[in-house]
Amino acid sequence: MSIRKQALFLYSRVRGHRYVDDYYECLRLDALGEYEEPMRKNLSSLLRHCRESVPYYQRLLQDVAPGSCDPQEYLTRLPLLTKALIREHFEELQSVDLGRRDCRLNTSGGSTGEPVRFIQDWEYRERSRAVTMMYSKWAGKDSGDREIRVWGSERDVFEGTESLTAKLWNFGTNTRILNAFRMSPGKMRDYIRIINESKPTLIVAYAQAIYELARFAEANAIRVSPQRAILTSAGTLYEFMRQKIESVFQTRVFNRYGSREVGDMACECDTHEHLHIAPSGHFIEIVDDNGAQLTDGVEGNIAVTCLMNYAMPLVRYSIGDRGVMSTARQCSCGRKGPMLKAVLGRNVDAFKTADGTLIDGEYFTHLLYFRNWVRQFQVVQRGYSEVEYKIVGSAGGAHPAEVEEIIAKTKLVLGPSCQVRLDFVPDILPSPSGKYRYTISEVQHQ
Repeated sequence: MSIRKQALFLYSRVRGHRYVDDYYECLRLDALGEYEEPMRKNLSSLLRHCRESVPYYQRLLQDVAPGSCDPQEYLTRLPLLTKALIREHFEELQSVDLGRRDCRLNTSGGSTGEPVRFIQDWEYRERSRAVTMMYSKWAGKDSGDREIRVWGSERDVFEGTESLTAKLWNFGTNTRILNAFRMSPGKMRDYIRIINESKPTLIVAYAQAIYELARFAEANAIRVSPQRAILTSAGTLYEFMRQKIESVFQTRVFNRYGSREVGDMACECDTHEHLHIAPSGHFIEIVDDNGAQLTDGVEGNIAVTCLMNYAMPLVRYSIGDRGVMSTARQCSCGRKGPMLKAVLGRNVDAFKTADGTLIDGEYFTHLLYFRNWVRQFQVVQRGYSEVEYKIVGSAGGAHPAEVEEIIAKTKLVLGPSCQVRLDFVPDILPSPSGKYRYTISEVQHQ
């Protein structure tokens, strides 16, 4: 065990954190390779809590005892939980023992464009961190090893600073953040230089951002040192993206699937055949529009039950992505249990300015995080200096000050001459494939 890892784990335990113990428990279960039974036990425990302590679920399950049937069959008695239902039943979805759970309010709009708020407790934060650490270990990174994150950092864009707490944590965990929200040609050259010089054990990156970095390096004949591993998240990793990233960085890419609402849900192992769902973290279903489970191998909507958050359980949460469950129940790595074959949602485009600066599409979704007057949106870059926000509004109308903030922050990254238009529309239709695209760039990426 490295000195940095020893110091980090000792400090965390002294501060009362339990994620270290949770991490070792994740590794223990992972070594057994048997995911089915632990997942069923965790699902049973959560559903029992829901029936006993969460008013929303008490009403739905009042006639069924949680031990009277298989937990997976018991689960299907519940309807899908949508963002609209979370907004409507926000108070009822909270556990009656909320006061003793050290809870925090969180919000998300993400690539779905439908803002929602939710509550996460201390246990969720600790267990979720442990699952993330296990997935990083699959990619070859142990705690304390050097990591570079090509990740979103709004604070760097708006203020050029980071909080002291964040800086101390990054130092302690040997992590360096490279801002994915704004990547000019000069910034991308700097990022490649930093990666070459740092020799990280692992690069964790927005899928779109690391793909654009790979394309830039290749187009400009910039030498990139072979990397040990890259783990992508926060966007769909298409096969053409994987091929480009692996070719330029001369390493394998591990695809990870997660969200702000429920944390990291699934990740590839070193066979890269499937995305394994951690048994301590989540239970995932692929369902049709009515919530009926689909046959393995068939594309459908992803419904996730987070097994870690008892403060505000999200059960059969329709997260807004589409995916396919693997028909196999055992990976060639030896692990057994449900696995995702593919995640097909989250189509996030990178916007581009006339001077070649790339702005990750999620920058614009973050500008609309939990605006009470925004129900759904789509951001379209019509030209280098033209952006349209299509907005399905909620009751009460737009807040003028917030509209001005959105316009100002759009111009901050696309230039002061950018024409920004907010169009309020009755609905936003999906593409012919049935998928929503929440950020669209009509500018060709040459």
